[in-house]
Amino acid sequence: MDKWKKLRKDLFRAVEPEIKLVAISQPVGEYKDLCTPETLPAFTARASHESKGTKEDDIRLNKTLIELGHDTPLQSVQFVLYFSGVTKSLQAQWTRHKIGVGWTFRSTRYVPASQNYFVYNTYDYIDEEEKVKELLKIDEEIAKKAIELFDRKIALGSTKQDGRKIMPVFWSTSCYFYVNARALRHLFKLRLDKAAEWEIRRMASILYDICMEWTPSLFENLKELRGKSGF
Repeated sequence: MDKWKKLRKDLFRAVEPEIKLVAISQPVGEYKDLCTPETLPAFTARASHESKGTKEDDIRLNKTLIELGHDTPLQSVQFVLYFSGVTKSLQAQWTRHKIGVGWTFRSTRYVPASQNYFVYNTYDYIDEEEKVKELLKIDEEIAKKAIELFDRKIALGSTKQDGRKIMPVFWSTSCYFYVNARALRHLFKLRLDKAAEWEIRRMASILYDICMEWTPSLFENLKELRGKSGF
């Protein structure tokens, strides 16, 4: 469980992943007293039977909807989150998710790649500290060289978008992520699984914990999967 994190702390431009919740769907007007961000799915689902219930009833109904696979009402809860410390390698996997999601990424067509930071490997599968230090030293050398060569290319007249192509896939990017609760459940089922690549599994673990703080009834039946994620 990230046993070598201490070794990454002082590496060249090292960053760790961070996720912040920016916004979440909020009832407005007369609905402020009728539902909360968490109870929106059940509250809106009641339209099919013209039924009514308390907020506590709606929490229970959320769980029933999930158990029965009635996922459409979960689309009523939209999250906006800010991510930093994720690699371009992770971005390539993450953007394979297509439904109910969207991104605005930091663009190195416009932001100089010389400002890049790096997300170093965990190497959790290696037990010898000296070997991990050597591996991280190699990664650090690559990061330093990439920045040096980018600056040289720019000095020779290269555009930023052509200069950035020498950057290793572990350079860090940031983005705003737009996603609804239904799409999040799908992401968690795939990316909390031990078969998922470690970096996206780590990201999904952090994201899951944030979602559980705000809308636990929508995600709590995935808690066992989260517990097995390794992060």
